[in-house]
Amino acid sequence: MSFFMRVDVVQHERAFVLVDEVPTRYLVPGRYRLTYPFRNVRIVRVATGLPLANLDAELLALVPPSDLQVVDLGADERAILYHRGRPLKWLGRGQHQVWTVEHVPARALTPPTPAVRVELVDTTGVSTAPLRDDVRAIVPASDYTEATATEGSVTLRYVDGTLDAVLPAGRHAAWTVAHKVQLAVIDLRERLLHVTGQEVMTQDRVTLRLNLSTAFRVADARRLAVVARAPDDILYLAMQLAAREAVATRTLDELLASREALADGLFAQVKERAESVGLELLRFGIKDVVLPGELKELLNRVIQAQKEAEANVITRREETAATRSLAQTAKVLAENPLLVRLKELEAYKDLAAKVGQVHLVLGEGAVPSLQLKG
Repeated sequence: MSFFMRVDVVQHERAFVLVDEVPTRYLVPGRYRLTYPFRNVRIVRVATGLPLANLDAELLALVPPSDLQVVDLGADERAILYHRGRPLKWLGRGQHQVWTVEHVPARALTPPTPAVRVELVDTTGVSTAPLRDDVRAIVPASDYTEATATEGSVTLRYVDGTLDAVLPAGRHAAWTVAHKVQLAVIDLRERLLHVTGQEVMTQDRVTLRLNLSTAFRVADARRLAVVARAPDDILYLAMQLAAREAVATRTLDELLASREALADGLFAQVKERAESVGLELLRFGIKDVVLPGELKELLNRVIQAQKEAEANVITRREETAATRSLAQTAKVLAENPLLVRLKELEAYKDLAAKVGQVHLVLGEGAVPSLQLKG
Protein backbone atom coordinates (compact mmCIF):
# COMPACT_ATOMS: atom_id res chain seq x y z
CA MET A 1 0.00 0.00 0.00
CA SER A 2 1.25 3.49 -0.84
CA PHE A 3 -0.08 6.95 0.03
CA PHE A 4 2.58 9.08 -1.64
CA MET A 5 5.02 8.35 -4.50
CA ARG A 6 7.51 10.47 -6.39
CA VAL A 7 8.19 9.40 -9.95
CA ASP A 8 10.91 10.75 -12.26
CA VAL A 9 10.50 10.04 -15.98
CA VAL A 10 13.65 10.75 -17.94
CA GLN A 11 14.11 11.66 -21.58
CA HIS A 12 13.59 8.83 -24.09
CA GLU A 13 11.24 7.21 -21.65
CA ARG A 14 7.52 6.95 -20.95
CA ALA A 15 5.80 5.61 -17.88
CA PHE A 16 2.41 4.12 -17.11
CA VAL A 17 0.77 4.24 -13.69
CA LEU A 18 -1.05 1.03 -12.81
CA VAL A 19 -3.44 1.29 -9.85
CA ASP A 20 -4.55 -2.10 -8.63
CA GLU A 21 -3.04 -3.43 -11.91
CA VAL A 22 -5.33 -1.21 -13.96
CA PRO A 23 -3.56 1.32 -16.28
CA THR A 24 -4.76 4.76 -15.23
CA ARG A 25 -2.20 7.35 -16.28
CA TYR A 26 0.43 8.05 -18.97
CA LEU A 27 3.52 9.99 -17.91
CA VAL A 28 5.84 11.97 -20.21
CA PRO A 29 9.37 13.04 -19.13
CA GLY A 30 9.30 15.03 -15.87
CA ARG A 31 8.87 14.71 -12.07
CA TYR A 32 5.56 13.61 -10.57
CA ARG A 33 4.03 13.31 -7.07
CA LEU A 34 1.46 10.53 -7.04
CA THR A 35 -1.04 10.02 -4.21
CA TYR A 36 -3.25 6.94 -4.20
CA PRO A 37 -4.27 6.19 -0.57
CA PHE A 38 -4.89 2.59 0.24
CA ARG A 39 -4.26 1.49 -3.36
CA ASN A 40 -1.70 -0.80 -4.95
CA VAL A 41 0.35 1.40 -7.34
CA ARG A 42 2.94 0.14 -9.85
CA ILE A 43 4.94 2.09 -12.41
CA VAL A 44 5.67 0.51 -15.81
CA ARG A 45 8.48 2.24 -17.70
CA VAL A 46 8.88 1.99 -21.47
CA ALA A 47 12.02 3.07 -23.33
CA THR A 48 11.37 5.15 -26.42
CA GLY A 49 14.93 5.15 -27.73
CA LEU A 50 13.91 2.56 -30.28
CA PRO A 51 11.14 3.69 -32.64
CA LEU A 52 9.07 0.50 -32.40
CA ALA A 53 6.91 -0.21 -29.37
CA ASN A 54 5.01 -3.29 -28.24
CA LEU A 55 2.26 -2.17 -25.91
CA ASP A 56 -0.83 -4.13 -25.03
CA ALA A 57 -4.26 -2.67 -25.78
CA GLU A 58 -4.86 -1.20 -22.27
CA LEU A 59 -1.55 0.70 -22.24
CA LEU A 60 -1.94 1.73 -25.87
CA ALA A 61 -5.27 3.35 -25.10
CA LEU A 62 -3.53 5.84 -22.77
CA VAL A 63 -0.94 7.04 -25.31
CA PRO A 64 -1.94 10.16 -27.28
CA PRO A 65 -1.73 9.94 -31.12
CA SER A 66 0.91 12.68 -31.10
CA ASP A 67 3.36 10.34 -29.36
CA LEU A 68 2.60 6.98 -30.94
CA GLN A 69 1.43 6.02 -34.41
CA VAL A 70 -0.31 2.72 -34.96
CA VAL A 71 0.11 1.28 -38.43
CA ASP A 72 -2.09 -1.65 -39.49
CA LEU A 73 -0.92 -3.34 -42.69
CA GLY A 74 -2.87 -5.90 -44.66
CA ALA A 75 -1.50 -9.02 -46.35
CA ASP A 76 -0.38 -7.13 -49.47
CA GLU A 77 0.61 -3.86 -47.76
CA ARG A 78 4.07 -2.76 -46.71
CA ALA A 79 5.68 0.34 -45.19
CA ILE A 80 9.13 1.81 -44.55
CA LEU A 81 10.05 3.14 -41.12
CA TYR A 82 12.41 6.13 -41.36
CA HIS A 83 14.44 7.31 -38.37
CA ARG A 84 16.03 10.75 -38.74
CA GLY A 85 15.73 10.56 -42.51
CA ARG A 86 17.27 7.12 -42.90
CA PRO A 87 15.36 3.91 -43.63
CA LEU A 88 15.43 1.80 -40.48
CA LYS A 89 13.00 -1.07 -40.91
CA TRP A 90 10.72 -2.68 -43.47
CA LEU A 91 7.25 -3.21 -42.01
CA GLY A 92 5.27 -6.26 -43.11
CA ARG A 93 1.69 -7.29 -42.53
CA GLY A 94 0.22 -6.80 -39.05
CA GLN A 95 0.10 -4.00 -36.48
CA HIS A 96 3.11 -1.81 -35.79
CA GLN A 97 3.44 0.74 -32.96
CA VAL A 98 5.85 3.57 -33.75
CA TRP A 99 7.06 6.31 -31.42
CA THR A 100 6.83 9.53 -33.43
CA VAL A 101 8.25 12.22 -31.07
CA GLU A 102 11.89 13.06 -30.47
CA HIS A 103 12.08 14.06 -26.80
CA VAL A 104 13.64 17.34 -25.68
CA PRO A 105 14.33 18.73 -22.23
CA ALA A 106 11.30 20.17 -20.38
CA ARG A 107 12.76 23.71 -20.36
CA ALA A 108 13.40 23.80 -24.08
CA LEU A 109 11.61 26.54 -25.95
CA THR A 110 11.10 24.56 -29.16
CA PRO A 111 8.40 21.90 -29.42
CA PRO A 112 9.27 18.25 -29.91
CA THR A 113 10.48 17.51 -33.44
CA PRO A 114 9.25 14.34 -35.16
CA ALA A 115 12.24 12.09 -35.81
CA VAL A 116 10.33 9.08 -37.03
CA ARG A 117 8.00 8.73 -39.98
CA VAL A 118 6.26 5.86 -41.71
CA GLU A 119 5.95 5.75 -45.48
CA LEU A 120 3.35 3.41 -46.97
CA VAL A 121 4.50 1.51 -50.06
CA ASP A 122 2.13 0.30 -52.76
CA THR A 123 3.17 -3.30 -53.40
CA THR A 124 -0.08 -4.54 -54.92
CA GLY A 125 1.30 -4.34 -58.47
CA VAL A 126 4.25 -6.00 -60.11
CA SER A 127 6.49 -3.46 -61.82
CA THR A 128 8.24 -0.80 -59.76
CA ALA A 129 11.17 1.55 -60.01
CA PRO A 130 14.39 0.09 -58.56
CA LEU A 131 14.84 0.93 -54.90
CA ARG A 132 17.66 3.01 -53.50
CA ASP A 133 20.50 0.97 -52.09
CA ASP A 134 19.79 1.99 -48.49
CA VAL A 135 16.12 1.02 -48.83
CA ARG A 136 16.91 -2.18 -50.66
CA ALA A 137 19.18 -3.25 -47.80
CA ILE A 138 16.18 -3.56 -45.42
CA VAL A 139 13.71 -5.15 -47.86
CA PRO A 140 13.54 -8.97 -47.63
CA ALA A 141 13.99 -11.05 -50.78
CA SER A 142 10.48 -12.44 -50.33
CA ASP A 143 8.96 -8.99 -51.03
CA TYR A 144 11.22 -7.57 -53.74
CA THR A 145 13.42 -8.72 -56.60
CA GLU A 146 15.47 -6.99 -59.25
CA ALA A 147 17.81 -7.84 -62.12
CA THR A 148 20.22 -5.91 -64.31
CA ALA A 149 20.55 -6.81 -67.99
CA THR A 150 23.69 -5.46 -69.61
CA GLU A 151 23.83 -4.26 -73.21
CA GLY A 152 23.30 -7.25 -75.47
CA SER A 153 20.91 -9.05 -73.14
CA VAL A 154 17.25 -8.93 -72.08
CA THR A 155 15.27 -9.73 -68.94
CA LEU A 156 12.38 -12.20 -68.88
CA ARG A 157 9.69 -11.45 -66.28
CA TYR A 158 7.57 -14.33 -65.02
CA VAL A 159 4.44 -13.53 -63.00
CA ASP A 160 2.86 -16.45 -61.15
CA GLY A 161 4.70 -18.87 -63.43
CA THR A 162 3.63 -17.20 -66.70
CA LEU A 163 6.00 -15.29 -68.98
CA ASP A 164 4.70 -11.73 -68.66
CA ALA A 165 7.19 -9.54 -70.56
CA VAL A 166 10.56 -9.40 -72.30
CA LEU A 167 12.33 -6.31 -70.97
CA PRO A 168 15.24 -4.54 -72.73
CA ALA A 169 18.71 -3.95 -71.33
CA GLY A 170 18.74 -2.03 -68.06
CA ARG A 171 17.86 -2.36 -64.37
CA HIS A 172 14.44 -3.81 -63.65
CA ALA A 173 12.60 -4.40 -60.36
CA ALA A 174 9.35 -6.01 -59.24
CA TRP A 175 7.33 -6.51 -56.08
CA THR A 176 6.77 -10.12 -55.05
CA VAL A 177 4.17 -9.42 -52.37
CA ALA A 178 0.85 -9.90 -54.18
CA HIS A 179 2.34 -12.07 -56.96
CA LYS A 180 5.20 -14.48 -57.33
CA VAL A 181 7.62 -12.76 -59.72
CA GLN A 182 10.86 -14.02 -61.17
CA LEU A 183 13.36 -12.11 -63.32
CA ALA A 184 15.75 -14.01 -65.58
CA VAL A 185 18.50 -12.43 -67.70
CA ILE A 186 19.08 -13.90 -71.19
CA ASP A 187 22.32 -13.10 -73.04
CA LEU A 188 21.72 -12.34 -76.74
CA ARG A 189 25.37 -12.07 -77.72
CA GLU A 190 27.17 -14.55 -79.96
CA ARG A 191 28.42 -17.71 -78.26
CA LEU A 192 30.44 -20.76 -79.27
CA LEU A 193 29.61 -24.42 -78.75
CA HIS A 194 32.13 -27.21 -79.33
CA VAL A 195 31.58 -30.95 -79.81
CA THR A 196 34.95 -32.64 -79.29
CA GLY A 197 35.98 -36.25 -79.81
CA GLN A 198 32.69 -37.33 -81.39
CA GLU A 199 33.20 -40.91 -82.63
CA VAL A 200 31.40 -41.78 -85.88
CA MET A 201 31.63 -44.60 -88.44
CA THR A 202 31.81 -44.05 -92.17
CA GLN A 203 29.97 -46.08 -94.79
CA ASP A 204 33.07 -48.24 -95.34
CA ARG A 205 33.21 -48.97 -91.57
CA VAL A 206 36.09 -46.71 -90.65
CA THR A 207 35.77 -45.30 -87.13
CA LEU A 208 37.01 -41.75 -86.73
CA ARG A 209 36.56 -38.79 -84.42
CA LEU A 210 35.20 -35.39 -85.34
CA ASN A 211 35.69 -32.04 -83.61
CA LEU A 212 32.80 -29.71 -84.47
CA SER A 213 32.30 -26.05 -83.66
CA THR A 214 29.39 -23.66 -84.14
CA ALA A 215 28.64 -20.01 -83.42
CA PHE A 216 25.10 -19.07 -82.40
CA ARG A 217 23.03 -16.47 -80.58
CA VAL A 218 19.55 -16.12 -79.10
CA ALA A 219 17.17 -14.77 -81.77
CA ASP A 220 13.83 -15.17 -79.97
CA ALA A 221 14.11 -14.92 -76.18
CA ARG A 222 10.40 -15.54 -75.62
CA ARG A 223 10.42 -18.74 -77.68
CA LEU A 224 13.61 -19.87 -76.00
CA ALA A 225 12.03 -19.46 -72.57
CA VAL A 226 8.79 -21.24 -73.47
CA VAL A 227 10.10 -24.09 -75.64
CA ALA A 228 13.55 -25.00 -74.36
CA ARG A 229 14.68 -25.78 -70.85
CA ALA A 230 18.35 -26.34 -71.77
CA PRO A 231 18.90 -24.86 -75.26
CA ASP A 232 22.66 -25.50 -75.27
CA ASP A 233 22.08 -29.19 -74.63
CA ILE A 234 19.51 -29.34 -77.43
CA LEU A 235 21.92 -27.73 -79.88
CA TYR A 236 24.74 -30.02 -78.76
CA LEU A 237 22.59 -33.11 -79.35
CA ALA A 238 21.50 -31.81 -82.77
CA MET A 239 25.15 -31.42 -83.79
CA GLN A 240 25.95 -34.96 -82.65
CA LEU A 241 23.05 -36.60 -84.47
CA ALA A 242 23.58 -34.60 -87.65
CA ALA A 243 27.25 -35.57 -87.75
CA ARG A 244 26.50 -39.27 -87.25
CA GLU A 245 23.86 -39.29 -89.98
CA ALA A 246 26.00 -37.39 -92.51
CA VAL A 247 29.18 -39.42 -91.99
CA ALA A 248 27.35 -42.76 -92.07
CA THR A 249 26.33 -42.13 -95.71
CA ARG A 250 29.89 -41.38 -96.93
CA THR A 251 33.05 -43.37 -97.35
CA LEU A 252 36.31 -42.15 -95.87
CA ASP A 253 37.57 -40.95 -99.24
CA GLU A 254 34.33 -39.06 -99.89
CA LEU A 255 34.48 -37.53 -96.45
CA LEU A 256 38.04 -36.30 -96.87
CA ALA A 257 37.36 -35.04 -100.39
CA SER A 258 34.14 -33.15 -99.56
CA ARG A 259 34.81 -31.77 -96.11
CA GLU A 260 33.39 -28.32 -96.90
CA ALA A 261 30.28 -29.80 -98.50
CA LEU A 262 29.76 -31.93 -95.39
CA ALA A 263 30.02 -28.84 -93.17
CA ASP A 264 27.47 -26.99 -95.32
CA GLY A 265 25.03 -29.89 -95.05
CA LEU A 266 25.44 -30.08 -91.30
CA PHE A 267 24.93 -26.31 -91.03
CA ALA A 268 21.57 -26.49 -92.83
CA GLN A 269 20.38 -29.42 -90.74
CA VAL A 270 21.43 -28.04 -87.34
CA LYS A 271 20.18 -24.54 -88.22
CA GLU A 272 16.63 -25.80 -88.62
CA ARG A 273 16.71 -27.45 -85.19
CA ALA A 274 18.23 -24.34 -83.60
CA GLU A 275 15.49 -22.09 -84.99
CA SER A 276 12.83 -24.33 -83.47
CA VAL A 277 14.05 -23.38 -79.97
CA GLY A 278 14.68 -19.67 -80.64
CA LEU A 279 18.37 -19.83 -81.58
CA GLU A 280 20.08 -18.53 -84.70
CA LEU A 281 23.01 -20.50 -86.10
CA LEU A 282 25.68 -18.16 -87.47
CA ARG A 283 28.54 -20.45 -88.49
CA PHE A 284 29.34 -24.16 -88.48
CA GLY A 285 32.62 -25.90 -89.11
CA ILE A 286 34.46 -29.22 -88.87
CA LYS A 287 37.63 -28.34 -87.01
CA ASP A 288 39.36 -31.73 -87.11
CA VAL A 289 38.93 -35.21 -88.58
CA VAL A 290 40.98 -37.53 -86.34
CA LEU A 291 41.84 -40.95 -87.78
CA PRO A 292 43.06 -43.99 -85.80
CA GLY A 293 46.85 -44.26 -85.52
CA GLU A 294 47.31 -47.29 -87.81
CA LEU A 295 44.93 -45.92 -90.42
CA LYS A 296 46.63 -42.55 -90.36
CA GLU A 297 50.01 -44.18 -90.99
CA LEU A 298 48.57 -46.29 -93.81
CA LEU A 299 46.90 -43.26 -95.36
CA ASN A 300 50.16 -41.33 -95.21
CA ARG A 301 51.93 -44.17 -97.02
CA VAL A 302 49.24 -44.23 -99.70
CA ILE A 303 49.52 -40.49 -100.18
CA GLN A 304 53.31 -40.74 -100.32
CA ALA A 305 53.12 -43.48 -102.98
CA GLN A 306 50.64 -41.43 -104.99
CA LYS A 307 52.91 -38.41 -104.88
CA GLU A 308 55.96 -40.45 -105.88
CA ALA A 309 54.04 -41.93 -108.81
CA GLU A 310 52.93 -38.48 -109.87
CA ALA A 311 56.54 -37.25 -109.64
CA ASN A 312 57.76 -40.16 -111.80
CA VAL A 313 55.10 -39.46 -114.41
CA ILE A 314 56.13 -35.81 -114.55
CA THR A 315 59.82 -36.74 -114.84
CA ARG A 316 59.19 -39.18 -117.70
CA ARG A 317 57.00 -36.67 -119.46
CA GLU A 318 59.69 -34.00 -119.25
CA GLU A 319 62.38 -36.42 -120.45
CA THR A 320 60.23 -37.45 -123.41
CA ALA A 321 59.60 -33.85 -124.30
CA ALA A 322 63.33 -33.08 -124.12
CA THR A 323 64.22 -36.07 -126.32
CA ARG A 324 61.57 -35.10 -128.83
CA SER A 325 62.99 -31.58 -128.94
CA LEU A 326 66.55 -32.88 -129.51
CA ALA A 327 65.35 -35.13 -132.34
CA GLN A 328 63.65 -32.25 -134.06
CA THR A 329 66.78 -30.08 -133.68
CA ALA A 330 69.02 -32.82 -135.17
CA LYS A 331 66.71 -33.19 -138.15
CA VAL A 332 66.80 -29.47 -138.86
CA LEU A 333 70.60 -29.36 -138.62
CA ALA A 334 70.96 -32.37 -140.94
CA GLU A 335 68.88 -30.65 -143.57
CA ASN A 336 70.72 -27.28 -143.27
CA PRO A 337 74.59 -27.46 -143.18
CA LEU A 338 74.78 -23.71 -142.87
CA LEU A 339 72.97 -23.90 -139.53
CA VAL A 340 75.59 -26.38 -138.38
CA ARG A 341 78.33 -23.87 -139.26
CA LEU A 342 76.49 -21.12 -137.35
CA LYS A 343 76.21 -23.33 -134.33
CA GLU A 344 79.98 -23.97 -134.47
CA LEU A 345 80.69 -20.26 -134.62
CA GLU A 346 78.40 -19.60 -131.67
CA ALA A 347 80.24 -22.28 -129.77
CA TYR A 348 83.60 -20.65 -130.58
CA LYS A 349 82.28 -17.30 -129.50
CA ASP A 350 81.07 -18.64 -126.16
CA LEU A 351 84.34 -20.44 -125.67
CA ALA A 352 86.42 -17.33 -126.45
CA ALA A 353 84.51 -15.37 -123.85
CA LYS A 354 85.52 -17.85 -121.19
CA VAL A 355 89.24 -18.46 -122.03
CA GLY A 356 92.15 -16.19 -122.92
CA GLN A 357 93.61 -18.14 -125.90
CA VAL A 358 92.25 -20.59 -128.46
CA HIS A 359 94.61 -23.12 -130.12
CA LEU A 360 93.45 -24.70 -133.38
CA VAL A 361 94.91 -27.97 -134.57
CA LEU A 362 94.46 -28.35 -138.32
CA GLY A 363 95.30 -31.11 -140.66
CA GLU A 364 97.44 -30.76 -143.86
CA GLY A 365 94.40 -30.19 -146.04
CA ALA A 366 93.09 -27.37 -143.91
CA VAL A 367 96.14 -25.09 -144.00
CA PRO A 368 95.70 -23.79 -147.57
CA SER A 369 92.11 -22.93 -146.90
CA LEU A 370 92.80 -21.04 -143.63
CA GLN A 371 92.59 -17.31 -144.16
CA LEU A 372 93.37 -14.83 -141.40
CA LYS A 373 92.29 -11.25 -141.77
CA GLY A 374 93.45 -8.40 -139.57
